[in-house]
Amino acid sequence: MLKNLIIEKIVDRLKNNLINERKSDEISLKLSRLVIMYFKKDEDFTMEGIQFDRGDEYANFDMRCLFIKDNNFNHPFSIDAGSDMQSLDIEITYRPKDFPKHMNDLVAEVKETIEHELEHIEQQNFEDMSIIYNYDREDGEDNFKYLTSNQEIPAYVRGLIKRAKTKKISLSDAMEEWFKENQMKFDNPDKEWPIVKKMWMGHANDMRSKEKIKKFK
Repeated sequence: MLKNLIIEKIVDRLKNNLINERKSDEISLKLSRLVIMYFKKDEDFTMEGIQFDRGDEYANFDMRCLFIKDNNFNHPFSIDAGSDMQSLDIEITYRPKDFPKHMNDLVAEVKETIEHELEHIEQQNFEDMSIIYNYDREDGEDNFKYLTSNQEIPAYVRGLIKRAKTKKISLSDAMEEWFKENQMKFDNPDKEWPIVKKMWMGHANDMRSKEKIKKFK
């Protein structure tokens, strides 16, 4: 009873402290901690009315997280996520016997995922981040076009910078790690991945030179 009360107070504090500026690093950190806290409890959760402002603009969204135990899953865990202007949905499927052994990897990927989806939420809510959406994944399964689209390049870069910082590795190594996890999604990985990585690194270096993202290795 006392434990549940303490957790409720933590959740309330996290929600009340979600900042009102474009300091989404702090929002990302708070939401990531919340996901891991509920993962350890094995409880799905929803948080409504998450808001942060940027001048005269603001983003207001709900977050839902679902945990699925699967003793026969072929990996320690997998994260599926999606977002739109007003919502962020995360689904984590995991094999219980692999935890807590793989907790550090899960934490890194949760942080990466939330950073990625926050980028999309900001793209759709803030005028200075709005972009022309040149590819709709629902129209087909062309992975190469998807990964090199206007909306996905900054989202993947942002997420992978977070992975790199969390794991204390270089951004290049974080990208290679991501590729090893996802190379089966490429039609021609040997040809397509070097192009994708070059575009992602180009965007990262461009944003760093403009001081729009934090430094990375």
